[in-house]
Amino acid sequence: MAASAATNPLDIVKVRQQLRTQIPGARSNAFWTVGVEMARTEGVLSLMKGFSASMLRELIYSGLRLGSYEYFKDVLYDRSRGALSREGIGLKVAAATVASALGSAIANPTDLVKVRMQAYYPSGSPFKNMRHAFRTIWKEGTGPTASSGAGSVLGGLRALYRGVNPTTMRGIVLSVSQICSYDQAKQVLKRREIMQEGVGLHFVASMFAGLVCSITSNPVDVVKVRLMNDSGREFRGVSDCVRNIVTREGPLTFYKGFGMCWARLGLHTVLTFVVFERLRLWFGVGAL
Repeated sequence: MAASAATNPLDIVKVRQQLRTQIPGARSNAFWTVGVEMARTEGVLSLMKGFSASMLRELIYSGLRLGSYEYFKDVLYDRSRGALSREGIGLKVAAATVASALGSAIANPTDLVKVRMQAYYPSGSPFKNMRHAFRTIWKEGTGPTASSGAGSVLGGLRALYRGVNPTTMRGIVLSVSQICSYDQAKQVLKRREIMQEGVGLHFVASMFAGLVCSITSNPVDVVKVRLMNDSGREFRGVSDCVRNIVTREGPLTFYKGFGMCWARLGLHTVLTFVVFERLRLWFGVGAL
């Protein structure tokens, strides 16, 4: 939550970049241009849109993926009966996959609300606050064609879980690359006696992890953002969204907003792991 609070302005600029559909590489889509334009036309506070939804998302998503990572490492290690090494990358990948799939799937409604609140609306945002955004999106699935009762509830849930597949996929890709690269970098640096446990080691390992997860997750993030903001149901699903992006805008579109993605995820990753390791120390829990 601390990391997301600090990087919210970078996150919203990244979302705005990924929702634009002009030719990839156009100057008007540069992250500094988008940020300055937002501050000038919508006010400086527009860079903090979706803040409440972002905090709720991190509480659920990162709470589960980081909080359960070591639990799943222990469980999978015991179940493998020695087939998976404690120091091996296979155990880390497996544990991070399960933990992140759980966290990202459950947190999808908060992620969707965050994206909708951060998107650009020419006539002004249709959402008064996070609660109003949740209600509005719920009603998208309970319109005139939806039956009352259980059918209506199911429709509302479907609206809130729009884009859950790419969200879960992105969560797995990001968390596996982020948590595993951090864990592995720490392990290698300590084993080779290059660095010892401490803030310096946490900073260096998280800087490396931030670059790795930015490269691996940006394409999935673009698809996720496009689908979540697709209130008009332009895309039939993940494959249709990918096909439309490639044919209309070209494959480089999957790295639209990469500079801001790296800036945000790099800072987010450093803050996440440095704060995480400090909290573990203060509460008497061993380092990751």
